[in-house]
Amino acid sequence: MSQILIEVAAFTPSSAILAANSGAGRIELCSGFAEGGLSPSIGAVDMVREKITIPLHVMVRPRVGDFVYNDDELLVMEKEIIYYKQLKVDGIVLGVLNNKGEININALNQLLDVARPMSVTFHRAFDQCITPLFELEKLIKCGIDRVLTSGGKQKVPEGLQMLKQYISIAGDSLIILPGGGITVANVKEIIDTLGIQEIHMSCKKMVTSPMAKLPVSVSLCSPQEVYDFRWNEFD
Repeated sequence: MSQILIEVAAFTPSSAILAANSGAGRIELCSGFAEGGLSPSIGAVDMVREKITIPLHVMVRPRVGDFVYNDDELLVMEKEIIYYKQLKVDGIVLGVLNNKGEININALNQLLDVARPMSVTFHRAFDQCITPLFELEKLIKCGIDRVLTSGGKQKVPEGLQMLKQYISIAGDSLIILPGGGITVANVKEIIDTLGIQEIHMSCKKMVTSPMAKLPVSVSLCSPQEVYDFRWNEFD
């Protein structure tokens, strides 16, 4: 197997530092694993940037739910990107769609103008596009550096045929970064099948709170309230 860059999705600062020290080639720092990834705190980004020397990419996603953002949300994303640039982050990870399941080119170009010269990855919002092959051409024209995708399926092993098409269309114009459902058990087969140079993994494990055995009866979570196309707003 040739040298492959492994990007590790880290959802806590400690995870990011451990992954960097364990041989990861790049970190994607996020929060909100259960929500599919959200922007981490500025403090987390600052601390991780200080602690690691490998490239650091940071999620720019202001809320749970879909990727159809209003003007206020786009402004939040711009402000996050500006902070990340000031903290010497190497790249950002984002996705913007419209209500037809297409890439919102105007919003994307607006964010790209703020982000450059940082590297920009279009994340798995791409997997919710209705016509992904057509949308991939748009991303190529925009100058996106890479697309994080599972091939339009829940997990990469199920989307290998579509990923092959993406790679063929992208050529040398952008990097197709497979991510979603990749494990130590299947990673070699995926790399061999696709002939890729970069791969995205979370390498996560479930941890248990030291308070788990205490008789705490109050939960601060809202079970069954995290959805792709529904979330809570002020009414």
